[in-house]
Amino acid sequence: MLSASPHLSVPSARRTLLPRAGRVDVARDPRLGGGNVWQTALAHSRDPDATLVVADPPIPGVDGLPRAEFGIAALCALADAWSAWYLAQGVRPRDRVGLYIEDSFEEHAHLAALAQLGAIAVVVNGRLPGDVVLGLLRRADAIGLYTDAAHLQRLAGGEKELPSLRWAFTRDDAGDLSGAVLPDRARYRHGDSDPVFLCHSSGTTGNPKLVTWTHRQSVAGPAFRLAAQPEPADSLLLCAAPLSHGAAIAVTLFALLAGLPTVALSDRSAAGLSRAADLYRPTTVFAFNHALAELALSDADPEAFSSVRDWANVGDSAHEAHVRRLVRLGHRHVDGERVPGSVFHDILGSSELGWAALRRTTTADTPSAPRHLGRPVGGMKVAVLREDGTPAGPDEVGMLGVRGDSVTTGYWNDDDTYHRSRLAGYFLSGDLVRRNAANEYFHVDRIVDTIPTAGATGHSVLMEDTLLLALPEAADCAVVAGGDRGATVPVAVVRLRDGDTAAQTHPDRLLARANSALAAIGQPPLAALEIAVTDDDLPVGATGKVLKRRLREKYRDLPAHLATAPHADAAERLAVAGYGRPRVDVAETLSRIAEDVLEADAVALSDGFHTELRIDSLQKIEIVTRVERAFDVRFEAEEAAGADSLADLLDLLTRRGPVTAAPEGGAR
Repeated sequence: MLSASPHLSVPSARRTLLPRAGRVDVARDPRLGGGNVWQTALAHSRDPDATLVVADPPIPGVDGLPRAEFGIAALCALADAWSAWYLAQGVRPRDRVGLYIEDSFEEHAHLAALAQLGAIAVVVNGRLPGDVVLGLLRRADAIGLYTDAAHLQRLAGGEKELPSLRWAFTRDDAGDLSGAVLPDRARYRHGDSDPVFLCHSSGTTGNPKLVTWTHRQSVAGPAFRLAAQPEPADSLLLCAAPLSHGAAIAVTLFALLAGLPTVALSDRSAAGLSRAADLYRPTTVFAFNHALAELALSDADPEAFSSVRDWANVGDSAHEAHVRRLVRLGHRHVDGERVPGSVFHDILGSSELGWAALRRTTTADTPSAPRHLGRPVGGMKVAVLREDGTPAGPDEVGMLGVRGDSVTTGYWNDDDTYHRSRLAGYFLSGDLVRRNAANEYFHVDRIVDTIPTAGATGHSVLMEDTLLLALPEAADCAVVAGGDRGATVPVAVVRLRDGDTAAQTHPDRLLARANSALAAIGQPPLAALEIAVTDDDLPVGATGKVLKRRLREKYRDLPAHLATAPHADAAERLAVAGYGRPRVDVAETLSRIAEDVLEADAVALSDGFHTELRIDSLQKIEIVTRVERAFDVRFEAEEAAGADSLADLLDLLTRRGPVTAAPEGGAR
């Protein structure tokens, strides 16, 4: 891999930042759009040859040799050369071309080159497994693929089976692009709604979705910030988010238009961030929660981050414990005076939203407020919605809906999913939130991650924040829904900080402290706590987000998992909570009750009361009454009336949490 020069500096980059009037001119340029950002930035640049972007690691220049520093003129020359090359490969407007390479600024160069032709880049995270990438390329009907040798090998020849794919090239195949000329007639003139590129969602809840970014929509967020939020003259951005992600693309579009000097960093480890901060002296660090959490727990050298004024977290909301560590680093200005401690900006956004929807700022002096999302960002309309689309009241939990010019216009080749994600004119982000009377928003959970337990719903993100504050030896954690003989129960996976091995032999103590903290905030207790000892124990996806769906699958049968734990030291890394009453096989008990009432040999959970079993109302009442007695519960009249099978009754039981036998048994 190419590596950055250890003595690289960017003194000339300070000459590029546009003044406020220049920024407003760019924002109001009627031609501005995602299809021509680089050319627009060139037209408005103060110094086209001054260093504007540092690629770390360097990327191939026009001649194929590694290059790290680029002015906007050099960037446009590189994009033009690649546009000419793609044109020679037969790429035309509306064609989709996949980009599957090692994460670097090279992806942005190819996106710009394809956009100039009216083609549509399919920007794929280089950490995705080959089978997932092939699925994305198939869905996009990509006609070509730009990749590298390592990633081509990862596809294992599967690209040859894609019906629309005509070619797959690497940088070595392209050769020296010097002298390549893009005819002016080949430059595409975009309409506002023309697609410019496709990026993909994280895939934490299933297969990644291809998110469409169009000409005007893709610059709506950058244009708003250009007009509303000028940076100080000494600003330098360290972009450490995955460079293939929509968030990194959007902030880079903004930086190029504003003339904001930017370092595009691929090594997002704590060591990589520390090296880059010490070398480039950024004033703002823009990264995902996973990278910032690792840095927060790394005992970072304060001197390396002394230049940092602002942290910008995108993706998942940051955990309070990690935020508090980071704001101790760097500096900020208060009433014109430099004071220790930086500002943390927690930003709620996504590939689909195209820009920030909510933002919260935190300093060392800010009172602790776990899961506080802040207030809506200008230019975005945010609402908390009930299932029928009506607005929720103050402090009522509902679905987060977002409306704004930066929100995606759809999922490529998946209209059904897109339209199911809309309600009352808003795009549903998939989050549960509440809003107080002061218009402050608070994150409750991701909808798919809620945990229905005994009499209440557990909220995984709130539980995780609580655990990290209550267990200082924990570096990270995840709480998911597990299954225990028909019941839904919370299970936590905790990764300990380096050096905290003593606690590892006492997971039962961690569990006791965790449940005490959860009880204090009205959240359900954990049924089990497991200490992660390998990466697979706390799996993350391509963007660093925890893959909770894999953990749910792992713990869907908690007793079986406990019985077959693959590690020899399972007893030293697993703790299980007791429930005081003996467990029963819920499904078996339900079938036995129905068989006794109906005097039948066998009753399946799926047998309909009125279709297959043909029972009368008195028999159904008898079954429901015996179930209530057996499990010491009481169903609402509407619940009992709506149940049409034993499976429905099982669902009603498990929604109430851990299912136990009544004190006296009572099945009859």
